[in-house]
Amino acid sequence: MDQSDKYTSARVAGREHIPLYPRNFIALRIVQLVLAVIIIGLAAFGVAGLAFDGDIFIMVVGIFTLIATTYYLVAEYNQPNAYNYWAVLALDIFLVVMWLASFALLASQVSALFAVVNNTYYDSYSDTYYKYASDAITTAWVSCLAAAAGLGGLEFALFVGSLVTHSVVLHRHRRAGLHCTPGVAASEPHGSNELKQHQVYTTAVPAQQAYAVPAPGYQAGAYQQA
Repeated sequence: MDQSDKYTSARVAGREHIPLYPRNFIALRIVQLVLAVIIIGLAAFGVAGLAFDGDIFIMVVGIFTLIATTYYLVAEYNQPNAYNYWAVLALDIFLVVMWLASFALLASQVSALFAVVNNTYYDSYSDTYYKYASDAITTAWVSCLAAAAGLGGLEFALFVGSLVTHSVVLHRHRRAGLHCTPGVAASEPHGSNELKQHQVYTTAVPAQQAYAVPAPGYQAGAYQQA
């Protein structure tokens, strides 16, 4: 096996329950956090113009992501007692589903808005300056919503990546006999108990056979006493 594939069970005291992530994995969590803040701002600008379900939905998902990524960073690097890899797994799965639903819904509604804006009818007697100003504001508003949908799709891809990475390191963590509770020593790796039981059984069989065989000279001694 390649040396890079080995997963050590050695941990700093108090961090026995935290899996070993790839180097720079924290950068992925920071990017997820920053994109969530940007999406919340874009969605809030959209809600200020017109509140509809796709815009509100993606803003709420962004707030959930802000809370979840803050928990990831604080629990893993500052408060390890609050870290639980099952909670991280559940949050990643939840956010993958939510980002897929939210960015897809907003993208479909933004495409309809672009069609409406491009086909807007203006009265020939309306003020020319007002017409172009209204065009610019509406286009900027719809463009912000389109950017929110695009960044939502990027967040979806990033959370798929973090979910796959976390699942792999979680599998290796548990295969090494480590647990989700700080301060708990590593147990035997999977399969070692069966091996020990097999060894005990094979070594116990000869002893039982030796005990079952009568000791030599026992019958002769009995006849002599008689």
